[in-house]
Amino acid sequence: MDIPGLTENYRRELMENVLPFWQKFAFDSLYGGVFEAVDENGEVISTDKPVVTQALAARAFAYAYNSLTPNDTWLLMAKDVVKFLMENGRDAKGNWYAELDRRGTSVSDAVDFSPALWVVLALAQLFKATGESEYVTQAQKTLIQTLKKRDAQLKRQLETSGRVFKSLDEFVLIGHILLEAESFTDRKWYKRTLDSFLQELANDFYDKRTEILLENVTPEGHFCDCPQGRLLVPGRVFEMAGIALEFADRTRNRRLLNQMLDLTELTAKAAWDETNGGFYWLMDVKSLPPLDARWNHKLAWVHLEALQTFLKAHLLSARPVFLDTFEKTSEYLLTHFPDPVHGEWFGELSRENSPVYRHKITAEKSCESTVRNLVNTLKLLSLAAEISPATDKKQRSQKRSPLS
Repeated sequence: MDIPGLTENYRRELMENVLPFWQKFAFDSLYGGVFEAVDENGEVISTDKPVVTQALAARAFAYAYNSLTPNDTWLLMAKDVVKFLMENGRDAKGNWYAELDRRGTSVSDAVDFSPALWVVLALAQLFKATGESEYVTQAQKTLIQTLKKRDAQLKRQLETSGRVFKSLDEFVLIGHILLEAESFTDRKWYKRTLDSFLQELANDFYDKRTEILLENVTPEGHFCDCPQGRLLVPGRVFEMAGIALEFADRTRNRRLLNQMLDLTELTAKAAWDETNGGFYWLMDVKSLPPLDARWNHKLAWVHLEALQTFLKAHLLSARPVFLDTFEKTSEYLLTHFPDPVHGEWFGELSRENSPVYRHKITAEKSCESTVRNLVNTLKLLSLAAEISPATDKKQRSQKRSPLS
């Protein structure tokens, strides 16, 4: 593996392609915040401002400031977006909206907890960057309130007739928060919450019979044999596995580690398109055709999540498949998604690897996944470079974490 070459490529994509496009076209200098949609030429398509889009942008630029290079302009942009959010993004009771108009007036209420959870993640990165207490205070308050509301909702759903689900999508966000929250939450609360999170992962979303991660389960944590219940999202599996691998490493949980290694290897094999390359967006656990016609499309975020998860799995195990799969995924990613003409990356490709749409900023496509995953991949490549084949086994047997 050409670690210096990959490092240079990923860093260049961030510094010269992705972040400059957002810096130039995404931010509203008049009213604050970031626009909902911008095309490949930088033309604004929608001036609305989804709360999640704001939080994603603020987190991405604060993340880049903390982990890539301390660019003061990036930090100022992140702070300005959060200021816009804190002034306009919630009602008097602290409930976060789903979408705002350009001036910050509420357009619609949130239907799930994603806006609140993404706000916590943005605040956590700003606290890390600045050390300012206002960010950590708001992060703690929003996190505790949101988890309480989620618990109450699940209890109500248990008593409700009809078909309802809890999603891995939202659950993954809690995992991202817990990766960062140990430094700014009460120790006992954190341990109790992490234990509960890992139990819910193992008992509800992880199907022990098939050894896969389900995207949607009933409030009780059961499988439902319907199209929504059979849905498998490989990108979400990679994302959750990457989070769980870190927790397994931190807590020395060998059982969880092996489960996530097996899950990652199985998903990588099942979801790869042998004809055209790349990972499918959606799959059905019974190998039936998913109802979404775009199921076989290739999405950038899926491959970005896969990258760092494969490297984590490589560092935590002696299985050669993970390094091989990382290199295959990296080659596919860098070949097909970056746009060398207009900048930024394509978000979605057809099965045959042609761009489905050429917009660079939409409500579904942020730079957060690109920034976070490439930055973390750079860190993991640096760690991989320190472990030569001769010392590989010894390094993995040491008590010190391979991911630290």
